[in-house]
Amino acid sequence: MIWNLIDSGAMDGFNNMAYDLGLLSNVKDIPVLRFYEWNPPALSIGRFQNTKDINFSYLKDHNFDLVRRPSGGRAVLHYDELTYSIVLPASMSSKSVTEVYLFISQAIVEGLKSAGLKCEISQDKKENYSRFSACFAVSSIYEIVLDGKKLVGSAQVRRDGKILQHGSIPLTSHVEEYANCFSLDEIERKKLLIKLNSSMTSVGEYLNLTIGELKKFIKSGFQKILNADFRPLQMSFDVDEYVREAKVWD
Repeated sequence: MIWNLIDSGAMDGFNNMAYDLGLLSNVKDIPVLRFYEWNPPALSIGRFQNTKDINFSYLKDHNFDLVRRPSGGRAVLHYDELTYSIVLPASMSSKSVTEVYLFISQAIVEGLKSAGLKCEISQDKKENYSRFSACFAVSSIYEIVLDGKKLVGSAQVRRDGKILQHGSIPLTSHVEEYANCFSLDEIERKKLLIKLNSSMTSVGEYLNLTIGELKKFIKSGFQKILNADFRPLQMSFDVDEYVREAKVWD
C-alpha cells in the first residue's frame, strides 16, 4: 500500500503543530507518516487541557515553547525526542480510536523491536488515573511500554472524516525539566518526579541510537506490519493559517 513519507526535521512548536494541522486538512487519499523534532524544546498540552497547572515562568525563562495540540490528552515535554504523526484519509478512518491506536502501535513496536528494544503494547484495560497533568505519568490501553514503563505517548483527533495521530518517542526522559513545567509546591513536585521516574522511560536508557537510526527502524515496522510502500513527499501549504490554533499565549 502506498504511503507518503515526510521528514520535516526540527522546527519550533508552533510550526510543528501547524504542519500537522495542515496535513490533516490537505491529505486526500494517501496516508502520511511524518517524522519531526523540536527546536527549541516545547511543552504541548491537549486540546481541552486547562493551563492552570502550567509553570509559565519556567517555560519562558528556559525559552521553551508552549503549544496546544489539536489532539486530546495531557501535557508532553518534547525535548530530545523523535515525534511521529500519521494522517489517515477518510477511506481508512472506519476503525475506532482504540483500533487505530492498536494498529499504529503494532507497526511502531515492530520497528522498535528490530532495533533491539523489548517493548510491548499495553493491554491494561483498567482506567488508569493520575492527578498530575503530565501525559507520561500514566499509560493507557494499546500504548507502547518497556519494562512496564511508558515509552511512547500518543494522542489522536478526527476531523472531516480523517484521523491525525501523533506521538512522542523520547531519546532522553528529562524528568526534572518535565516536572518543572508544572506549577507545584516542592512536595508535589517531588511526588511528580517519583511518579515520572517510575512510569516513563526512553530509548536512550537502553540503546545509543541516533534520531536517523530510530527513523529507519520505525519506518521498517510500518513496511513489515502495514505493507507500507513509502514515497517521499514535500507538501507545501500556508502554515500561518494553522499557527493560531496552536498558540496558548501571544
